[in-house]
Amino acid sequence: MLRAANLMIMGYFVILFTERLQSLLRSAKDRSVKLFGDRFNGYIYGLAFASLAGFLVLMLMSGRQFILSLFGAMPAELSVHHLRMITLCIGVILFSGMVHTEYTIPPIQFASYGLLIAALVLYTIHYQPAAESKILLWMSLIYLVLFSMAIPVVYRSHIMRQKTFHVLECATSFILVILFTLLTLRVMTGDAENLFTVFPIVIAAAGDIPVIAMRWKEEKNLFVLIFLSASVLMWIIGRVTAILL
Repeated sequence: MLRAANLMIMGYFVILFTERLQSLLRSAKDRSVKLFGDRFNGYIYGLAFASLAGFLVLMLMSGRQFILSLFGAMPAELSVHHLRMITLCIGVILFSGMVHTEYTIPPIQFASYGLLIAALVLYTIHYQPAAESKILLWMSLIYLVLFSMAIPVVYRSHIMRQKTFHVLECATSFILVILFTLLTLRVMTGDAENLFTVFPIVIAAAGDIPVIAMRWKEEKNLFVLIFLSASVLMWIIGRVTAILL
């Protein structure tokens, strides 16, 4: 089961890296795309390049055991140290997926995210026998998936206060990726029986609501609104369940 989960994580890495790389290469080749023409483009393309480069460095430095585990050369059950490394890789490469560059192919990105979610499901099944509350364990995973969908992708806006909006949008997306990575680490290491802490959901609401509201007339981001609402609802249900249990 864990080997299958690790293969899915590798699939997430390969597919997302390939999609992001083709976007950056095609953007660089396109003379109409000014990669660092202004601060906004400088941020999204700079972050995307740094994300992919950082991912490669991490994998080269400490990904050997993870890769060997895929082919049976090493045990599929990784040490806590290597689980932390692989989770860090998950978060680092995700930064590139949360900025909208030219030639982005959303269906391919969603396919990679689907593999990651499937891997987290398998890790949850693996740790389920040791959980004191299986209900909370699975509710926590559902909450994490909803939370991940509430991370806003950074898009260029043309509203009147676009500079303020871009700063808020970039900060919200960046911080929520970090929080998602920390929560994912708990799933990977078998410590995800109760993910209903206050800080992540408060930050998500405090960041997402202004981002959605400021751009509402230009474009209604119903996707983030729906998943933020679902995350908050799931957090409330989980919090109440944790108290009752």
